[in-house]
Amino acid sequence: MKLFTIIISLLIICSSCVNNKNVRFAICADVHQDIIHDAPDRMRTFIEEAKSENVDFIIQLGDFCYPKEENKPFLSVWNSFPGKKYHTLGNHDEDRSTKQEAMAFWGMEKSYYSFDQGAFHFIVLDPNFFVDEGRFMEYEKANYFAHKETRATIPPDQIEWLKNDLSQTDKLVVVFSHQCLEAKRGVNNQLEVRKILEEANASKKKVIACFSGHNHLDQHTEVNGIHYIKVNSMSDYYVGNAYQCKERFSEEINNYRPALKNTLPYTNPLYAIVEIDPHGLITINGKEGAFILPGPKELGVDVDEELSPSISNRRLKF
Repeated sequence: MKLFTIIISLLIICSSCVNNKNVRFAICADVHQDIIHDAPDRMRTFIEEAKSENVDFIIQLGDFCYPKEENKPFLSVWNSFPGKKYHTLGNHDEDRSTKQEAMAFWGMEKSYYSFDQGAFHFIVLDPNFFVDEGRFMEYEKANYFAHKETRATIPPDQIEWLKNDLSQTDKLVVVFSHQCLEAKRGVNNQLEVRKILEEANASKKKVIACFSGHNHLDQHTEVNGIHYIKVNSMSDYYVGNAYQCKERFSEEINNYRPALKNTLPYTNPLYAIVEIDPHGLITINGKEGAFILPGPKELGVDVDEELSPSISNRRLKF
């Protein structure tokens, strides 16, 4: 009986140690394998650092790659990471296919889901829907371009799933989504989603942070006690035909990636190593880069947003 008591006590101690351990993950967003010319090299750098940092998992926040044969070598670089790997769907991942085809190509079982790691519960959302005559439609083959007013709307069944998922965990919660939950060019019904997250925090702190891609920006804001972090693209900022530049790269590269001339590409692959201490601290170690010239200043780029070729280091308390 005494031995049994000792074993139970040790198990409780071990469980407590696991739940008090910091969680570390490597995160990237908007790699755009089908736009940038050197995406496999950028991804290789990301994977090698994730390995050397011995992170608990890696996650990408969407706009990753089209599901086609020529992208298999790129995908194999991602899959070379020996640990846990998680995907988030982006709007451009379905530009040439259905959502199911993109998911099957990546090996992604569900478009929205959750998982636990140590003291934390992680939620991955899928806002890639639009409303057409009262029906919620999945993105496929770039159909969302014709539905600007209602795109990036999370459907009611996913909203209910989110409420239920939050109610079932007593861990600290981090949310991932391609589109952001607190600014323009984000989730269309973001106020509804934020209300759910904030209600989950009504009695005690539960939801601590939300990470998103999509905007190709390096930003952080705090809304009602929840941190919202926009993770910059690994590769570029898209500026379109107005600031097109064919002179950065050779004709061969421009022909290989025709949309590249409509971007402000970054010299270095951008990503971050994130560490979360369950006692109240999120540490983000980002990567510093530069624009491949000519950059926004040389081209006279005039946009409302502050452009950056880096991901900032941050220490966020919760």
